[in-house]
Amino acid sequence: MNELDLIIKLQQAAASPGSRLMIGFLARWLVYFLVPFALLARRSADMKAAVYEAMWTALIAFTISTFIASLIGRVRPFAASPLVQAVVPPNIQAGSFPSSHTAVAFGVAIALLYVHPSIGIFSLGMALLIAFGRMMAGMHYPTDILGGIAVGVIAFAVVRAVHRGIETLS
Repeated sequence: MNELDLIIKLQQAAASPGSRLMIGFLARWLVYFLVPFALLARRSADMKAAVYEAMWTALIAFTISTFIASLIGRVRPFAASPLVQAVVPPNIQAGSFPSSHTAVAFGVAIALLYVHPSIGIFSLGMALLIAFGRMMAGMHYPTDILGGIAVGVIAFAVVRAVHRGIETLS
């Protein structure tokens, strides 16, 4: 089964209005709860630093993923097949690979996981739901999700390295 067939099967299995509403929330809105969740959870200096790194990671992950998507220009699943429905409107990013929502979500989650395991695990769960929602919504292929995860992790690694370098200068 190819990636497009998988998305068609998943959308057929979740065809009820309630399922579509949940998929829409996961695909479009859940990503906006990650950083506020972290802001509410910050209680220590370490968590404040993690939130700071998470916000920079989100910005860098979004920038990198948008740049890569504009270079590659992969057609989104809903545009590739009339059998795939766009459950949410597409974002400004023209291409499908990599998923910028997934890159941002995983970058933020990894930044939080680095400092606080329980908050990080919860954030990783949210990131997985966001990624799955993006695929179920007809916005991304599974490989777009994997690419987004890689971009998010790389973005965090860059932010962490820069932050560590700044700390050593202080």
